[in-house]
Amino acid sequence: MSAGSSGYRGATSDDASSSEDEPRFLDVLRELKADGCNLLVVGDAPRRLFTEASAGLLGGPEERRYRLLAVTDASAQSVVERLPDPEETPGEFAETTEIVNHASPPRSVVDAGASRNAPPLSDLSERRVVDPQLAGLQAELAESMATFNRHAGGLRPAQLRVGVDSLGALFEHYDAGVVHRCLQVVTGYVDDYDAMGHYVLTEPYDSERAERLADDFDAVVEIRAVDGGRDDHHAEERWHVSSHDLVTDWFPL
Repeated sequence: MSAGSSGYRGATSDDASSSEDEPRFLDVLRELKADGCNLLVVGDAPRRLFTEASAGLLGGPEERRYRLLAVTDASAQSVVERLPDPEETPGEFAETTEIVNHASPPRSVVDAGASRNAPPLSDLSERRVVDPQLAGLQAELAESMATFNRHAGGLRPAQLRVGVDSLGALFEHYDAGVVHRCLQVVTGYVDDYDAMGHYVLTEPYDSERAERLADDFDAVVEIRAVDGGRDDHHAEERWHVSSHDLVTDWFPL
């Protein structure tokens, strides 16, 4: 499920509150989209499921959206898989989608994707950033958001989708305080534009780092793999929204 869909199934059959939880969650989701939000995506799950979750949160091609994706350790293939087909997307793909590349060591995901015959990447703008204290990453993301806002003539709520994949690579290369300050700046810009930002952390929900970060986000989206033969789907998610004292049950990703 993405934040733009309504696929929530509520709790399992042994939870009598499921019928009450679903409309409440959908109301919270609408509120998050209307006001702009920053989501931490975590879980003890294969990397491919984080790509699927990110794709959902970046939104489908049914309406004109602007997408800004900062990659630190995401593969070129995973970037392709989370972006919609440019032929089905309203507006010029190159004008509505931007990649900010902060990989270490530096490498181009666009060039790598093009070498694998990945058409969506060939038209993309890619900004490669190398800086010692993450100030360059902050500046590039801020500039891209401002540019999208100008092109849109003022962004509508949730029209701008921002993703950072992943935070783990930043924590590996920078002091935790530096990463936290960077997140405060970036999430602040996301709020300013009423955008939807999501930040991938490939660690369990109850890990020490995830618990420390949770309070800095509007919600935590937890994902997990399941037995597809048994459940008719291969992955699930649940949302933790502390400001509303809400934890959903698991439902299909």
